[in-house]
Amino acid sequence: MSTPALPALLLAALLGLAGCAGSQPDSASYLLPSSVPERHYERRLAIQVAPVRLAGHLDSEGIVMQLNDIEVYQARRHLWAEDIAGQLQRGLQQRLGHALPQAQVVSRGQPLLDGVPVRDLRVQVSRFQGRYDGVALAEGQWQLLDGNGRLLAQAAFSAEQPLADDGYSALVRALGAAWEQVADQLATELADAP
Repeated sequence: MSTPALPALLLAALLGLAGCAGSQPDSASYLLPSSVPERHYERRLAIQVAPVRLAGHLDSEGIVMQLNDIEVYQARRHLWAEDIAGQLQRGLQQRLGHALPQAQVVSRGQPLLDGVPVRDLRVQVSRFQGRYDGVALAEGQWQLLDGNGRLLAQAAFSAEQPLADDGYSALVRALGAAWEQVADQLATELADAP
């Protein structure tokens, strides 16, 4: 190899390494963020949170985007780092536990405190996705039952959170904020329920 070709070869190798270092990863995985609610309620309860049920199009690894009024897209490179239904249930339990510090908030099937009213919370999520107009959307329905399985209350929920920026990171943060709105609504219902 001649000496003048060596600098050209080194330059090409350095440019190739720089290109690799600056390229985007093939895929990214996300977890929902969490924060502590501002309002707290002094209600003593034992709350069992049932596993969150998801609409079929949400029950996947890919983060879902609604492209128009009827079309949805499941991302192939931007994935939930763990099962989204489990993240939603865990986030709901944590948020309710902070908002209702006198309550015991557990997953269904765990032991409950004696001598306090028992509530069974069931949540079904029909939409948990980004929308084409730059909004994160959480929609569905919840039911609140007493310890004997009697329905005390039920309602639909809908929470929207505008994205602060472009991209999937901003979408995940906005989805987390929308889910926290839902949890705060449920905390109010639990505090006021008979």
